[in-house]
Amino acid sequence: MLIEFIYTSYASEPFLSEQLTALQKQCQDHNNPNQITGMLLYDNQQFMQVLEGEQAVIEALFKKIKSDPRHQQVKALIHTPITERNFANWSMGLVDISDSPDRPECIEFPLTHPSSLSQRLLIAFSHHFEDAI
Repeated sequence: MLIEFIYTSYASEPFLSEQLTALQKQCQDHNNPNQITGMLLYDNQQFMQVLEGEQAVIEALFKKIKSDPRHQQVKALIHTPITERNFANWSMGLVDISDSPDRPECIEFPLTHPSSLSQRLLIAFSHHFEDAI
């Protein structure tokens, strides 16, 4: 069964731009062969990520993420079946909005905000930053 899974976490330490790029590559290297798509949003030590793929694959990946020392306070927000992917063309898009001049005014709340808002935010960012990724 194809699912969409969204979680939030806090980075154990701030990520530099190069570290985020390395993390994105690591995600893409894992996600491509496992048919996982999604997007990672980073904002001043906060992560929000949407993962799309087969349920067993996503659940196994989330277990790894929860035990990754780079993440703290990992919290699942959405775990729902889907019929089509919102991020079908992205093995893992990455948007760092920490100091972005394109940062929308709507992001004046933590990424750990309630899930329906989180989902809409990720999809909006995917469309807003599509050309940059």
